[in-house]
Order: sequence, then C-alpha cells, then structure tokens
Amino acid sequence: MPISPNFKSKHYKEWDVYFPMCYPNTFLKLNEMANLFQITASEHANLGGVGFKDLQEYNHSWVLSRMRIEIDELPSWLNKIEVNTWVEELKGAKSIRNFTIEREGKKLVGVSTLWAIFNTETRRPDLLKIDTSHIERFKDLHATELSHQLIDLSPVSTEKHEYVVQFSDIDILYHVNNTRYLEWCLNYIDPEIVLSNQIKALNLNFIKEVSLGDKVMVEKAVLDKKILFKVLNEDKVCFACELELK
Repeated sequence: MPISPNFKSKHYKEWDVYFPMCYPNTFLKLNEMANLFQITASEHANLGGVGFKDLQEYNHSWVLSRMRIEIDELPSWLNKIEVNTWVEELKGAKSIRNFTIEREGKKLVGVSTLWAIFNTETRRPDLLKIDTSHIERFKDLHATELSHQLIDLSPVSTEKHEYVVQFSDIDILYHVNNTRYLEWCLNYIDPEIVLSNQIKALNLNFIKEVSLGDKVMVEKAVLDKKILFKVLNEDKVCFACELELK
C-alpha cells in the first residue's frame, strides 16, 4: 500500500473553469462540477494508498452511493477555484467524504457524499481490506447543512423518456459513470431553471449499476419546489435525483 509523501488528510486541488465546462450563462455545468469532485476524490485516495490501483489488488473499487450538493453560488467561466475534500468517516465497507468549492477563500458549494466498496468480480458490495489508520477522520467537520440522504421515491412520475445506454456513458468499471446519470436527467429540465440559477441543492442516490446497451426509462415528477428524477432499468429504480429549487 504505497502512501505518497505528499499525502495529507485534508486535500485540495486547484481548477480553472474553462469555456466547454460552462452553460450559456457562463456558470459551471452541474455534471462538470460533479466530475471535479470525482477526480479530486480519486487523487486524494491515490495519494493515501486507497486508490483504484491499490483496491484492484483485492478486486475492489470505490463507488458513489449518495451525494448531496448545496449551492450558494456557482463558479463561472475563467474562475480559478479550489476543490477541498476530507474524510468524515471510513469503516468497513463505507466512507463519508466531504467537499467544498472555494474561490479566493469564499465557500461557494458544499457537498456530502457516501461511498461504498464494490467488488468488481462479484459486482456486489464488499469490505475494505486495506489498513486506513493513517487517514484522519474529521467526524465533526461537515461541508453541508444536511448530510447525504435517501430520496423519497414514492411520488408518481408524470413524464417518461426512454434511453439506451451508449458506449460514451461507460467508465473504467464498465458501467455508467455517476456524472452521466445527472446529465441524462438535466436534459429533461426546463433550461431556464438552470440558466437562472434556481437550483439550491441536489440529492443523488446511486442504487444499482447500469451497463452498456441497457434500455432505461428516465422518469420525472414535478413537486412543490422540487423536481424528482428516477432512472429505471427493467422497472427497478437504479438512480434517483432530487433538485431543490429556490
């Protein structure tokens, strides 16, 4: 388990917000922002000896289970931002990881995530087999007002769209990457909701993996100050996204 001499329990990575990462209103796309969290978490795990290559010795990988994003302000084109991350809890099969996006010392976005160990051979959850005693847990340091949470799936959908999973949706684990689900859902939202920055928080639940060629149904329900999306495969919910509006 090689641990980099550059490893620190609190990790940060600087990013430039480039033109193709932005909506027409110049603000950072939500799926691009989610990708920054994914990359920053991966870099931190690699430095700490619990990255993808380290876990693959046991046929393991980290997979995202839940995410809550609270938005005070979105970064925009040409901004230089800092993505900070730290581990709140790490035990057994699961880890709670927090993120913030800051610009010039000002917090713009806070994120709470739940990750699980996934066995890449059995395609089932598993227990982490690597010693993580060197990674400090910041159990009282939270990036969000509310932690990651389960989404209520009971509201009846009023809009449905069929989609066939494409090769471009697939990642290194040969299943749909977590950012793609969000992108699918946002394709069926009124663009003005995004362009006028009406989204104050997002809850994401990753429930069951979806693979190349699967025919899925993207379902939408518009509620009071919320929009609920569900992605179903063979009538089983695989992903849910809840947008909280201002």
